[in-house]
Amino acid sequence: MLGIITGTNLIGDEFKERSGRKKTIHTRYGDVEIFEGSGAAFLPRHGITMDTPPHRINHRANIAALKESGVDGVICVCSTGSLNPEIPPGTLVVPQDYINFGMPMTFYDDEIRHIVPALDEGLRSRIVEASHGKDGGVYVQMHGPRFETKAEIRVLMQFADIVGMTLANEATLCCEAGIPVAALCTVDNYANGVAAQEHGLSYEAIIGSVERNREMVTEIITSLIR
Repeated sequence: MLGIITGTNLIGDEFKERSGRKKTIHTRYGDVEIFEGSGAAFLPRHGITMDTPPHRINHRANIAALKESGVDGVICVCSTGSLNPEIPPGTLVVPQDYINFGMPMTFYDDEIRHIVPALDEGLRSRIVEASHGKDGGVYVQMHGPRFETKAEIRVLMQFADIVGMTLANEATLCCEAGIPVAALCTVDNYANGVAAQEHGLSYEAIIGSVERNREMVTEIITSLIR
């Protein structure tokens, strides 16, 4: 069974109906609501009511809940900004690696343990085949909720292709939990200063782009969990 973590990308009654019944999972880190159906556990990272800002997401509870659900792989669906003028909004990216400049996240608070984080190649290949998205690229995580300054973006452009606020935490915790993980990233805007944007870098403009991509992403995820 696949675990599907989404943010603003896959929110809507049509996907909730496909994903099955709502279920509350109790973990040592907090309670998590998911939709569990045949072949998939759907977990909205911002909560069922979409009211948890990115810097307050309880990632440890989310990944612990998916582990408890018995998933054998996790796909993180992420909204991102492009750091490369040649990766325009509307592009799908399946990154092969990530950088974490956000808040460190671990299950190992009470013991000394180290893991080697990595995105799973088998799961990545499945996503590339289903999405026909860009195969490869580096995701860099920054600490939300604000967007990055233009100076910060100039630094990040030297090391990564897309920027977001959540994937690195989710992927690292999945690796600690022994769950294969990969990502499907929608590029919903150019990052601050990368290129001119018709409506500027606003939350409303980005949500509009997410809305335009929602049906496409829903179809891709549905094909992966059949």
